Amino acid sequence: MRIAILDMDNLKNPFWRAGQARATREVGKRLAKKHQVTVYCTKYPGYLDYQEDGITYKHIGIVSHSPRITNAFYLLSLPFVVKKIEADVILENLNAPTSFSFTPWFTKIPVVVLPTMLNAREFTRKYFLPFHWLEAKAAKGYKYFLPYSDTDTAKILRLNPEAIYKKVPQGVDESFFDIKSKKSKHILFLGRFDLAQKGIDLLLSAYSLISDEIKYPLVLAGHGPDEKKIQNLIKKFNLTKKVTIFGPAYGRSKVDLIREAAFVVFPSRHDEISLWSLEALASGLPLVAFDLPESTWMTEKVCLKSKPFDIENYSQQILTLASDKKLLEKMRKATRPFVRKYKWEDVAKKIEGFLKYAVEAEQLLEKIREGNRIKKVSINYSAFTQDEYERKA
Repeated sequence: MRIAILDMDNLKNPFWRAGQARATREVGKRLAKKHQVTVYCTKYPGYLDYQEDGITYKHIGIVSHSPRITNAFYLLSLPFVVKKIEADVILENLNAPTSFSFTPWFTKIPVVVLPTMLNAREFTRKYFLPFHWLEAKAAKGYKYFLPYSDTDTAKILRLNPEAIYKKVPQGVDESFFDIKSKKSKHILFLGRFDLAQKGIDLLLSAYSLISDEIKYPLVLAGHGPDEKKIQNLIKKFNLTKKVTIFGPAYGRSKVDLIREAAFVVFPSRHDEISLWSLEALASGLPLVAFDLPESTWMTEKVCLKSKPFDIENYSQQILTLASDKKLLEKMRKATRPFVRKYKWEDVAKKIEGFLKYAVEAEQLLEKIREGNRIKKVSINYSAFTQDEYERKA
């Protein structure tokens, strides 16, 4: 198959290099062993089209020193780009603020959706613009979906009751299982500096309530558009001696932060099975999160949860895990066995099977449209069994 992947980010993008770019690489390099894989991503200063791990990366849009401008022009460019794409199937990663990019309106190639950002309603609240209307309108033009969880599935079926879908989670690299812990020195947050989604403002507010009682300082690793706001919040809560902004953490520096972490705080307002949450668990680090529909996959064995967005309750969960050595050790021992079922090899095989399903289903439908010019319609289902899919073409 010729597979085109629409992913705004990539691992050389200085603005983001976020989890979904890693997921695209991990899945893409496995698909590239048997298929032709091309990723269409946004331009950035100094970009060059390149090939890596068997994947061809092509950049679209315009060059700007503003990530918001580059992202906006990426989305505006997609209708023109997809018209020219030569592929058997398109795998589309959703993006803020409208989620969908209306891709099927501009191509006859089957489009399969990865719901990486299915939260237009949150952006409607943030910007006071009706992005959720556009999300609802666009969703009905798509047919094939790869939700990460039951929560994603419910959202998709609410938007498009006729959706054909298969639940496929994110994966985790085996290398995280080999990380050996050192003496715990801090509590770790790692992620994009985006207050609206990642909830860092909630975390700092909660941490300020217990900063005099807790023995661990808080390390914030990452980068993003709200870094200045985070610095101001640290000053506002008088946390300059207790909270450190580490900056972007990749490779060795990321591993070092993980090795010296007691546990991970995960205060997102909306975040599906994120790559970092799986990596943290594979590294032996339990989580403290809000009890949201998106976090139901994390059981009490590996995650302490508080009432949604209840600052005081969240602070007490952090303090509990930081103070109770027996509980912390028990949860740390449970994390790796819990997360071993999330493997990139399995994820890639399931995605490959569903992409083949979408291609062959569309080929079958095209034959049916030809009417009496054919005597027999056949389709090869050897790559999968039909009953794997909750909805069938």
